[in-house]
Amino acid sequence: MAKFYSKAETMSREELRKLQEKKALEMVRHAYENSPYYHRKFDEAGIKPGDIKNLDDFFKKVPFTSKHELVSSQREHPPFGEFLAVPREKLRLVFISPGPIFEPYTAKDLESTRKNMAKGLISGGVQEGDIIQITLSYHFMPAGLFAHMAAEETGLCVIPAGTGETRMQIDFMRKLGTKIYAGTPSFLARLAEEAQKMGLDPKKDLNLRIGICGAEPLPPDLRKKLQDIFGIELFDAYGVAELGVMTRECQYHNGMHINEEMYLLEIVDPNTLERVEPGEEGEIVATPFERDALPLLRYRTGDASVLTEEICKCGRTEARILGIRGRVDMLTKVKGVFIHPKQAQDVVSHYPELGRIQIIVERPGDYDEMTILVEGKDPSKFGEWENKLKEEFRQALRIKTNVKMVKVGEIPADARVLEDRRKHYAR
Repeated sequence: MAKFYSKAETMSREELRKLQEKKALEMVRHAYENSPYYHRKFDEAGIKPGDIKNLDDFFKKVPFTSKHELVSSQREHPPFGEFLAVPREKLRLVFISPGPIFEPYTAKDLESTRKNMAKGLISGGVQEGDIIQITLSYHFMPAGLFAHMAAEETGLCVIPAGTGETRMQIDFMRKLGTKIYAGTPSFLARLAEEAQKMGLDPKKDLNLRIGICGAEPLPPDLRKKLQDIFGIELFDAYGVAELGVMTRECQYHNGMHINEEMYLLEIVDPNTLERVEPGEEGEIVATPFERDALPLLRYRTGDASVLTEEICKCGRTEARILGIRGRVDMLTKVKGVFIHPKQAQDVVSHYPELGRIQIIVERPGDYDEMTILVEGKDPSKFGEWENKLKEEFRQALRIKTNVKMVKVGEIPADARVLEDRRKHYAR
């Protein structure tokens, strides 16, 4: 395969800005003319598409969009809310992300997604005919299928493994000679542990060459550990379920390249909402181009990062983000899934015997661990409650969690509902 997937990767900054300007104005018009939500939002702000003549106008005049707006709109106007910008008969695929958020795609959206995801694999140095084992979820969420589409686009042979089944995954890797791992870094660490329990040396007995990671942080210490164990090179990527994968690493691992022909990324001060200069930390705000069904203009991700426009050694002129520095709001990502305290609070609210909660997220080793403290009135029933809530939280949050019952008043009055004790590293 070619080193670069498209000519936009090596355009001058001026050419890229012109391309982004053209696409941004097209998205503004599409959203205004076809999405009831954006039509009303623009009218309330006293803005018409004709008022947005360039990117400076876009940044100054187009209002931000929040995840809360999207979730609320879909709850009030199920299933897709007033954001939907195409007739429902044009939809070809729907995913569901925590919130819940229904994410509709047209055929046009899927084709754009296919090309966008393929860029990430090309940046990672895949070769036509390589066998890729995709361990991301294919169940309701987009990660697995989108990685699958990218693999097809780049001429790879796909093992659609999905999540879990560590021994079977290792057996497939060994017998089929898997070259590329696609999944979370924490699951790759689990595969390493399981392979060693099976008496295998991952570096000698497996044939992995590349690991494409995403959905959760990849701190330097874990990256080094996994690369040493498997003898592979790991590549990181960043995305948001309702937006897609927006950035990916190249072989120099000096930040993640933004796919600027498909996304307009800004870094803003989360308090003032003013754009900050390259090199300054702030919140990632994204506008995806070529979004037919679900246009999202200036979408606040809640993730903190730093942007640089310095040209990378790989020759790509695309801007890069220098890691994900953490969350700027109450949302956080655990084991690849976004968690919000309200999801857990909704579970507890059904039981008058229970009180306040506190979610504690830690990473004592290579894996995220989440514990939910729940206040209860009757200590004699704490064991029963822990077993019951563990299952209910699993269904609501879609990941396993520890539950610890505590007496009423043991959670400090000024404690944060969600306390993230992990260290977030720049990549």
